[in-house]
Parts: sequence; C-alpha cells; structure tokens
Amino acid sequence: MPKIQAVRPGSLAEELELQPGDEIKSINGQPIKDIVDYQFAITDEAIELEVIKADGEEWLIDVEKGYDESLGVDWEHPTVDRIKLCHNKCVFCFVDQIPGNMRQTLNMRDDDYRLSFLHGNFVTLTNLKQADLERIAKLKMSPLNISVHTTNPELRNFMVGHKKAGEILNQIAYLAEHEIEMNTQIVLCPEMNDGEELDRTIRELAVFWPHVRTLSVVPVGLTKHRRGLAEMRSVTPDEAAKVIDQIEAWQEQFLKKNGTAFVHAADEFYVLAGREVPPAERYDEFAQTENGVGLIRNFLDELEDLKEQIPASIQARRHVAVVTGVSPAGTIQRGIKLLEKVENLKVDLHVIRNDFYGHMVTVTGLTTGSDIVAQLKDSCTAEIIMIPDIMLKDDADIFLDDYTVERVSAELGKPVLVLPANATGLIKGALGVTEHLPPRRRYEATLANAGMLGCAGGF
Repeated sequence: MPKIQAVRPGSLAEELELQPGDEIKSINGQPIKDIVDYQFAITDEAIELEVIKADGEEWLIDVEKGYDESLGVDWEHPTVDRIKLCHNKCVFCFVDQIPGNMRQTLNMRDDDYRLSFLHGNFVTLTNLKQADLERIAKLKMSPLNISVHTTNPELRNFMVGHKKAGEILNQIAYLAEHEIEMNTQIVLCPEMNDGEELDRTIRELAVFWPHVRTLSVVPVGLTKHRRGLAEMRSVTPDEAAKVIDQIEAWQEQFLKKNGTAFVHAADEFYVLAGREVPPAERYDEFAQTENGVGLIRNFLDELEDLKEQIPASIQARRHVAVVTGVSPAGTIQRGIKLLEKVENLKVDLHVIRNDFYGHMVTVTGLTTGSDIVAQLKDSCTAEIIMIPDIMLKDDADIFLDDYTVERVSAELGKPVLVLPANATGLIKGALGVTEHLPPRRRYEATLANAGMLGCAGGF
C-alpha cells in the first residue's frame, strides 16, 4: 500500500488530517498499488478513501473534490511502489560513464513504463511481462516513449545487453494493435546502428505509423570516465552530415505519403555538421523537444518574435554574462547580436568547456558548477551571471557536481540569475525584465538510457 511521505501545506490531505506514515489502502474500493492506480482513481469528483493510519487505526473518508484536484501528498517512491529498475547493459549507457562519487539519484537506472507514461521517460521495454503490456493496453497508457536503437534483434540484444531486447518489434506491434501512441528514439553509435541499420530501423518502425508517432535519432554521448566498456567513438561532423541527408531523404518520402516527417535528427547533428536546422513545419508539432529535437528551431523562431520588443536603450547601465555549453554557442550568439544594439547594455558570452565529463560532452544540460567557477573566476567582468535552468536539479538549485547556485555565486562574487533555457529567458534576463517570466522549469534528466543529455538549443 502507498505510504505518505509528506503532506503539502494547504492541501486537501492536510484538511483531511492525513499525516506522513499513513497508507492509502483504496479509493472508491479500488486497491492502490502504484502511481497509475492512484492517478486514475483520484480523478473522480466524489471519492471514498480507505486509510490506514500510522498507528494502525483505519479511517473511511468521503470527499467531494474538483476533477483536477489531487490530495496534495508526496509518496515514499515516485511510483508509489518501488521504481522498476533497468537491468540492461547498454553499450552507450551514460550511468557507466560518470564518476563513482556522484549523488545516488544520478546513478539510478530506471526503466519504468509508468514513468514513461506520466513523465515522458524513455524505456526499453525489456523488463515488461505480458501482464504489463495488457495493463498498458487496458488503461490506454499513452503516449509511451520507447528507446529502440535498432530493430535488428541480434544487434539490439548486443546494444541493450539483454536477452529479451530483440523482442521489441513484437512489443511495439502489440501496443500499436491496442492503439497506444509511441514516440521512439535511436541513440546512434557510429559503425554500429548507423548506415543500412539505421535505414532498416526507420523502415520497420514506420510500418506502425501513426501509432508510432515519431522517431528521433540522437548522437551517442561519451565522457572521459568511460573505462572498461565497449569500444566506441563519437559521431564526426562528416557522419553527422550523412545522417542528416539520410534522415531528410526519409522525411521527403513520409511527407509525401502521410503528411508527416516522422523521423528527426537531433539538433546536435546539425550543430556538428554546421548546418541550419529545418523549418518548424518539419518537426511534427515538436513532439520530441525533451530529446533535443527542434529546440534550436524553437529558440530561433521565438527570437524572431521577440525582436520588436527589444528596446533601443535601457535607463541604467547593465553588464551581464551569459553562460552556455559549447554546442549552443552559435545559436545563443544570434540572440546576443540583437542585444548588442541596446544602449547601456553589455552582454558577454561565456562558453564553458566540460572539464568535468570531458570535452566530448558539449551540451548545456551537463555543465557543472565547478567548471563555471574555474573558467569564469579570472575572466568574467560582468556584474550579473545568467545561467539556464536546465543545468540544475528539479527540486533544488544544485548542479550535477553538487555545487549549489549559492556556492557558484559566492566563489565568483557575483549574483547568479537562473532563467528559462529559451530565447525569452535570454532576452528578458539580459534586459532585467524578469518579473513576468513563466515559472522556470527545472529537472534532473534520467541518465540511464540517455545518449546526449541537455540540448543544443537552450542557452
């Protein structure tokens, strides 16, 4: 039974006098075994809660609530029961490429279809039993995000490191038959699942369109901490250009046939190849921005919309430093060029090399506080430092290396302004007009099944 870890102030749970340690046995007679049971049951506007108090006393509570109103509790585990862990040995797994002394959450290998449904995590489906597939179908748990990598059974068994990995097409066929929408991904490893294997994967997944809604292709991410693992190298600029050509040729076919591009190259390929990203209509409603697909296009289009709002001057002199990773530097520079025309405003761009993970890692989302401090200590003359929120953990102002924003600020002797990782955050942050920005979005990406984390488009 789900045990309550915390009760949020002012919540329905507080009004009902629920407390940490209490267990929710059922809602409207439905036993609550995990977060999916809870999420479906709590949508009813009239509910009967069966609660076992921490002292063993049993309560039966009738509640009238709004459709979107939750109890306002935090659970002991994100899935209420325990998270389904990953038992794969993916040849590109990022967790195997990080220092061993990092915080526990970064070493967690989750592969839970419930987190895919609720939060968009990518899962491999290797730990699913038939009962899990039937539950997904019965509850219409859609969309799911699935890490495919290849549809070649033998190759997938090797790449994912699991004897059931080769069953992926049968699993996708079952989900498609039951009208489950899927977004899929390939982490592209040179000389492994590229070339003809990439063509095969695209062709075999396209059969299941529109249930397989999109397919993203992202380059493998490698760090300097990669030891005792399969031999692997990064994608070269020439290979990135070939992948783009290959994918865009497929897009032309799918656009003519279905009116949708279906398969997309991650922004990082365009950065590597030195090419302009496609127009917005090529991105299928930007279904995979979380996977680094279309973020540059979103940034540039948003920047174009903001041009008319940039003033000719500001009253007080202002000098800010914009901090970014290597990949998005060219994109961010286009925004800074617009700001250079503003009288009384000076904007410096500081591109942070990733010494912590290694220089092969170039995305902003994996930038650490220690690297920012080391590289800005003697070079930053600005009065204010701006960083994008994608550098920080979801529930605290903490970088991947456990540096806090407060520590970075103290060591540099300057205030640090955390902003949304988009064009609005860049422009309004630089101008000092931040009171109407939307709540910033912070998260800590799951590292287990990721290729390139972070994004090329965020500043």
